[in-house]
Amino acid sequence: MCIKNWLIAALCLVSPSLYAHTGHIDHSLISGLLHPLTGIDHLLVLIAVGLIAAKQGGKAVFAFPAVFLALMAVGALLNAYGVQIPFVESLIALSLVAFGLLVSISQKQRSKVLLLGVSFFALFHGYAHAAEVPADSSAVQYFSSLMLMSLVICLVGCVIGLTTGKRINYLFSLICLSSGLYYLAAG
Repeated sequence: MCIKNWLIAALCLVSPSLYAHTGHIDHSLISGLLHPLTGIDHLLVLIAVGLIAAKQGGKAVFAFPAVFLALMAVGALLNAYGVQIPFVESLIALSLVAFGLLVSISQKQRSKVLLLGVSFFALFHGYAHAAEVPADSSAVQYFSSLMLMSLVICLVGCVIGLTTGKRINYLFSLICLSSGLYYLAAG
């Protein structure tokens, strides 16, 4: 299948609303597990974290997802304490563009620079996730299961990155870039 067909298929999965953060099942555990899978924006970024970590290799395979998830938790705490962050959804859309670019970089970049890029956007993803805790749910149970699923998705990205070639990275990069630009234009 050519890249054009993959992009068309990927864009068909994208809803006009970036923010597929509604319609959760009432049960806290199930809602938390499903949440990262309900928005293409979060799903793509979590896979990208894994791909970037795999590209770096070594300790980064574990460090990048760990740092991303820890800073997502910080973002969730900022939300819980009522800190207002403007333009969160636009920043999440911008993160798709940034991660698309990071995945496509062919030469091995400095881990610190990539880690800073990952860290910056993790706060906004965590903030948005916390805003979506269903009112009748246990926030701790919901967010714990959300973080578990997020870790699984990052690890899937690592496995993909470790077992596939550059072509998949470029294809994934194009999907992230096009999705991010689409969301920025639609927002």
